[in-house]
Amino acid sequence: MDAAAVRAACQAVIQIVVRRSYSIIKERCDIEVGKISSAQLACMLFLSLLATATLTSPAIAYSIAHTDMWMTPMLGSLGGLATIYIASVLHHRYPGNTLIQYSELILGRVIGRLISLTFLIVCLMMNANQLRQFAELMSLAFMTNTPIVVFASTMILVSSIAVRLGVEIIGRLALTFTPLIVGIVVVLILPLLSEMEPDQILPFMDQGFSPIIRGSVALQVWFPMYIYASMFLPYISDLNKAAGRLYWTIGWSVVTFMLTFFYVLMALGAATSFFSYPFLLLSRYVSIASFMTHLDSLIMIVWVIDVFVRTIVMYYAAVSGLAQWFKLRSYKPLTLPVGLIIILLTFWSIPDATTYNESLGQVVIYYYIYGHLCIPIVLYIISLLRGGKPAVQP
Repeated sequence: MDAAAVRAACQAVIQIVVRRSYSIIKERCDIEVGKISSAQLACMLFLSLLATATLTSPAIAYSIAHTDMWMTPMLGSLGGLATIYIASVLHHRYPGNTLIQYSELILGRVIGRLISLTFLIVCLMMNANQLRQFAELMSLAFMTNTPIVVFASTMILVSSIAVRLGVEIIGRLALTFTPLIVGIVVVLILPLLSEMEPDQILPFMDQGFSPIIRGSVALQVWFPMYIYASMFLPYISDLNKAAGRLYWTIGWSVVTFMLTFFYVLMALGAATSFFSYPFLLLSRYVSIASFMTHLDSLIMIVWVIDVFVRTIVMYYAAVSGLAQWFKLRSYKPLTLPVGLIIILLTFWSIPDATTYNESLGQVVIYYYIYGHLCIPIVLYIISLLRGGKPAVQP
């Protein structure tokens, strides 16, 4: 072997060693090294939407659109479709970056960091709101003698363990729980189908189209939550399938909303407006084979699992987003401090469930729309104005 061949062989070995070393160092410095599939991401966001939608949305939609409430999800889903499209386009323009990271690339260092910080604040507030709803309902309907701080603290404690284990665990949990939750909901709905009264959905559009539009705006509390896909797209293993599966998830979300609204409306009619959780009320009248009764315990199972998945998804988004905002190498040291902040906001920002329900249409919906819809739209428009086309169309 001549000197040139030896030199070439040495250079090849050195290149392999350098590339491998760089790969190891980069892996240790990355905030997240795990991967999830697009199906897992779809399940994560579907359960995050389902967590509070089936219990609280019927009363809200009926108070606005009345018997036309079942039409509001079709129009309301436009917010979800828009956020999925924007998240997909921006990720292809800035591959490997989350919303927190490419906000700075699009808007500049100062304004971008300010906007992304407000997004994270909305994320923390949403975590606090859903945690308070969960704790209030558990205390009100199932364990009346247990202080709500116990429910909030234990949920955050368990969720922090899942968050520290990484995005792969979150994806697997969501994929595992989705069939179970859908099955339980079907079990609760089917026994009462024979007692439904289709006449309850009449009259049809007696107040025109305006209540339907306003009802669809109220549903923007839920549908634009799909923008949180932008926090997970860098970790998708089959990125080419992500947008399509998320669009399908929007379709399933619309079906879920509509079936829930039909179920509640045809069972309770005008009485829907008198109950904050009409779906929970109906579950207490379900019986199977005349000996399986009081199936509202199944609602508790759905509620706990569903809120757990939603909590870890939003908790992870908040923690990893803050780590990216502070440019840290790992999000794990922030897990417990952020959990403590969420618990504090749970009780500081919401004095009681009644006040929260009253402020939902006055305050909460506006900062949800700002964080989940307005910020992505502004980023998308400015990104287009800066020129260039995405390398791959979603």
